[in-house]
Amino acid sequence: MPVYLNLIHDVDLLQHLVGPVQSVQAMESRMVRGNEVEDTAVILLRFANGALGTVNVCDTAVAPWSWELTARENPAYPATSQDCYLIGGTEGSLSLPQLTLWANPAKRSWWEPISTTRYPFDFTDPLILQADQFAAVIRDGVPPLVSARDGLAALTVIEAVKRAAETGMPVELEGLQ
Repeated sequence: MPVYLNLIHDVDLLQHLVGPVQSVQAMESRMVRGNEVEDTAVILLRFANGALGTVNVCDTAVAPWSWELTARENPAYPATSQDCYLIGGTEGSLSLPQLTLWANPAKRSWWEPISTTRYPFDFTDPLILQADQFAAVIRDGVPPLVSARDGLAALTVIEAVKRAAETGMPVELEGLQ
């Protein structure tokens, strides 16, 4: 069931970083566990700005790339030094959660040197940060970092993923977000 439980967080982050999703194609598999719900899915996203994205989600693979293993936010999971998100763009690429930015320092070209910048971050417990921010919203009227509209937009994409996987057809989201 990683599409509803896990992918929604990835979609929320992707839409925050890249913008709204315009269309979705997806395939799911239930082969490993044989349950009624998927254990693996692959998704193609087309964003409204023309960017394309690929997302793999699987809760049966042994791999060091899950958010839980890379972000170190929960001590119950053994930490790895890997990244779980690789976001490539025309001006640079970013890997998360290590916050590594790759870019050409001078002229953008395959034949020019590429540089890397690692931005500092700490391992503050995100659940504490979330609780503090929620309290500030309730107590002080601070705007939430993620709105109900953001949550609905992510859920709309997840529903499109499920529909695309079921029908084998692309699902357009234009006007649904």
